[in-house]
Amino acid sequence: MLKDLDQSKLKQWIEDSLNNNTNILAAGYQGKTLLYSCNDQKLVIKIPHGRGFIKYLHTRMLQHEARVYQQLQHMKGIPACYGLIDNRYLVLEFIQGDPIRIKRPINHDLYFKMLFNLIGQMHQNGVAHMDLKKKDNLLVTHHDEPCILDFGAAIIRKKGLHPVNHFLYRVAIRFDYNAWVKHKYHNDMHNMGEEDKIYYQRTYIEKIAKNLKKIFRL
Repeated sequence: MLKDLDQSKLKQWIEDSLNNNTNILAAGYQGKTLLYSCNDQKLVIKIPHGRGFIKYLHTRMLQHEARVYQQLQHMKGIPACYGLIDNRYLVLEFIQGDPIRIKRPINHDLYFKMLFNLIGQMHQNGVAHMDLKKKDNLLVTHHDEPCILDFGAAIIRKKGLHPVNHFLYRVAIRFDYNAWVKHKYHNDMHNMGEEDKIYYQRTYIEKIAKNLKKIFRL
């Protein structure tokens, strides 16, 4: 799993960090993310949040995310996954970069061509992200390349006859390409190129969500 790293020591480090509220990289409603750094090795560790059923649910989501990463292993642009510790702490490769909401790529066209290919490769491996629209889930690395994060909402396409799963998977693919177009054109959607319009087909869910946002703004 982790080269030159004792899992029991890492588990102790995680629990000490949680008890002392240290080494926190991010925190959200699903849990906390810790940053482990030792001897030039950096890891991201995702921790489930809550108590009782809520914690159980968030733990199951991390277990699902681990399965997604395993299905996408060895793909460039996806963090390496080192598995689960104690079946509840998800250990991932740390990728140096900034969320696209903070930093836009220098070579815009090359970045989004690479991202388009990365999304297509992800779909070929039977995974649709579903939440690429969130700007924190897309990194611009220090090499100005795309990196996709956070597969908690991702859908894995099941083999065989699973009509509901396959329908949701097709919808999730549309979500992914819609997000790609929105990120590419940023605040300039009216200048969308003709070649990209075929990839921007908003789902009913997105249309309803947009209308709800307008109502809340009013």
